[in-house]
Amino acid sequence: MKRDTSNTWLTGPVQANTYVSTADVIIVERQRTIKLLADIFRYHFGGRTGLRVLDLGGGDGAITGYLHERCPDNAFTLLDGSADMLAKAQRRLGGRDTVFIQQTFEDYLDAPPEDQRYDFIFSSNAIHHLDFIDKSRLYAKLFRELAFGGAFVNIDVVKAVSERSERWQFAMWEDWMNERLAQIGGEVSTHDGLPEVAKAKPENKPSGLFEQLELLRRIGFRDVDCFYKYGVFAMFGGTK
Repeated sequence: MKRDTSNTWLTGPVQANTYVSTADVIIVERQRTIKLLADIFRYHFGGRTGLRVLDLGGGDGAITGYLHERCPDNAFTLLDGSADMLAKAQRRLGGRDTVFIQQTFEDYLDAPPEDQRYDFIFSSNAIHHLDFIDKSRLYAKLFRELAFGGAFVNIDVVKAVSERSERWQFAMWEDWMNERLAQIGGEVSTHDGLPEVAKAKPENKPSGLFEQLELLRRIGFRDVDCFYKYGVFAMFGGTK
């Protein structure tokens, strides 16, 4: 497939370092959605162990680490295209039962699928770097690689249904960031305008929530739903 050269996450450590240091400010309700992800994992699988878990675009391993602490005795795989992010993840998760794979989404899509490879697949703030066609390919491959009874959850930015709605939701995003900065003693308004900046970057290609939910249903996922939404940030998925 054609290589996308717009993704600056793959070009060096600056973007990775900036993201890690600001993620809890710029990502709305990040800690809450991470907790909800772990809750969904426990609700779905109960006390089962020995599960195979894929963190797709796992970055510095913060979410895998959180899930591993609360749901140990499972086998985790963390895939990310950035060598710098993967190095951070290896430092964070060293000694735990985790396999690290440096692979872009494009490389992952080009690799042959392995049937029923994982019991639980999740991704956080990564899949929006794919356009809708490649999202379709990705979701179809994830469905094939999920074991029967498995689940997929995506935490990501989604596209607003209209320009008017987008203005409201971008304002909500800025309000969130300023509230967080006030709580931690940061300079309020530091990130004003960030939503528009993010929208203008060619590497960001968010798709609508409803379109993605319908896409998951067409592929064959069951129990497809949105589990949480705050402005343009959503958490959704389904089961197999």
